[in-house]
Amino acid sequence: MTSRVLVKVSVIHGKVLGVSVYRGFARLCDLAKVSDADIYDREKNPTGTQRDLSPKHAKEAYEYVTTSDTGFWPEIVLCARDKRSISFAASKGATPCGTLTIDVPSSRKGVQISRLDGNHRLYYAAGDTEGYEPVKRLVSFCIAHGLTLEEEIQLFRDINANQRAMNTSHLDNIKSRLSESDALKIEDRELYIAKQLGSDPKSPLHARIYEGGKKPAGFFIPLRGLKTGIQYMLSRQSKLLSLRETDAQYKVIRNYFLALRKWAPNTFDEPKKYLLLRGAGLWGVCFLGTEVIDRALAQGKFSTEEMLDILRSGRKWDWSNSGDFAGFSGRGGALKISQQIAAEFRDASGVSARQLYKQIMDMK
Repeated sequence: MTSRVLVKVSVIHGKVLGVSVYRGFARLCDLAKVSDADIYDREKNPTGTQRDLSPKHAKEAYEYVTTSDTGFWPEIVLCARDKRSISFAASKGATPCGTLTIDVPSSRKGVQISRLDGNHRLYYAAGDTEGYEPVKRLVSFCIAHGLTLEEEIQLFRDINANQRAMNTSHLDNIKSRLSESDALKIEDRELYIAKQLGSDPKSPLHARIYEGGKKPAGFFIPLRGLKTGIQYMLSRQSKLLSLRETDAQYKVIRNYFLALRKWAPNTFDEPKKYLLLRGAGLWGVCFLGTEVIDRALAQGKFSTEEMLDILRSGRKWDWSNSGDFAGFSGRGGALKISQQIAAEFRDASGVSARQLYKQIMDMK
């Protein structure tokens, strides 16, 4: 006799924009056991509907649901392809409420109930994978029925196409709000410094950092973009890292941005006309910050004026949208910007690295 997976739950029956559905609550492990992902494979499963699974994403979902005391997920969306896999018994009084019985063979062949939305949340929940216990917590679910495969594919497309990706700066802002200040210094130093640069009245970036949500006037530097720039600044072995304490590092970095403000004031006054505070330009001056701060700290200096002297020791640059760095993009472009600028800095002897390089190459 074929063993079966049997689930009985209270549901409400109705329609969502013309699609017949049952909605209710069930254990996550039960929903995982009765459903399957229909992964698209050009050769092996060309009629599949689902994108490929990300194991990392699935593990994160499992860790979230098993460690969060107070958490929340939107409903799991399933589709009953085989009408024999579900049956509905209405409650007395002809109400839309009743009991849904989900009954599928555990050795089933093919997909009888597909996962329209929630595959990553369900993947490890059944407890079939070693090291992953069944997740018995209740979640909301919706199971559609009476759809053709083409209609199901269209529904999958609509569910995913209509979802707007969360703004990454908004996510960083939420993380910082949920973390104690001292904890954030340790857990995400770069985010702490980026937030401080936006909230510190002494910072030249004060009230300029966009943290998600409705964008106020004048807030044009994405928090995530600045955080990435600070990561670049702190990604290399430097004297800045030897300071250890995040607050000390922040003060030196703030002085560097103050020096940038004096070095290229127009870029701060009219940022849309210049590249310094945008994209590869912003990341470029962050990479450059490592060089400038290292030179200053090597002389026992860290003030704004002392770092400004280093910046001014090189040549002047055209930061306009069509200037010296037009067309530079990404991390690679940012590195090139920082390297070009640093190559023109002069040391105590008055010779720049570019000039020194030329002298060496000219040597017979």
